[in-house]
Amino acid sequence: MNPEEAEFLVSFICESDAIEGIDDDPSLVRAQIEQKHARGHVGALLLLREHSLQKVPLRPILVRQTQALIVAEQGEKGEREIEERHRGNWRDCDVWIGNEKCLSPTEVPSRMDKLIEETRDWQKTCHKLSKVQRATAIARFHYTYLHIHPFVDGNGRSGRALVYYLYRFAGLEPFIFTSADRHAKYYPCFRDPMAPLLMEDYFRERTRLSPR
Repeated sequence: MNPEEAEFLVSFICESDAIEGIDDDPSLVRAQIEQKHARGHVGALLLLREHSLQKVPLRPILVRQTQALIVAEQGEKGEREIEERHRGNWRDCDVWIGNEKCLSPTEVPSRMDKLIEETRDWQKTCHKLSKVQRATAIARFHYTYLHIHPFVDGNGRSGRALVYYLYRFAGLEPFIFTSADRHAKYYPCFRDPMAPLLMEDYFRERTRLSPR
């Protein structure tokens, strides 16, 4: 990994955590990347990076591993500890986003199976699509994933990490979800559970779309 890519991952992780109100020490994140840390947020991103380089299609186990790695270290960052049963397993209880109750836990397994299968089918031919089409499809994945909210915790961080993987898999240059404008730009993309257009715009604005 070259220094530029390593610095991108430092910023990606720090900003993704900051969206959730978690403060990271960039120097610690940088050291963990240099040491190829296998745990935590760094471990999740390095795992996803390797899967994208090897062109390994999305699988339920990868989604679960990503969330499990990320939430396992959050107690060390001053956040509440997550019970073992909620690490790497679809949720078995109700969760809310603000005042909005998310999908029933009984529907989560089938909805995630459907989303992952659709994504795997898309991955087979995604390189034949334009960069705009690829970015739009990944935006819809992110939008759907977070409306399903498959885990008790770590949905936002794992969802953004999976976007990184999908961008790299699809031959797109990943972007950083920035925390400073999350209230003005990012959060509004989730307001309408039936309309991903704002999310698609958010992704297209942040994606380098040329050359093809």
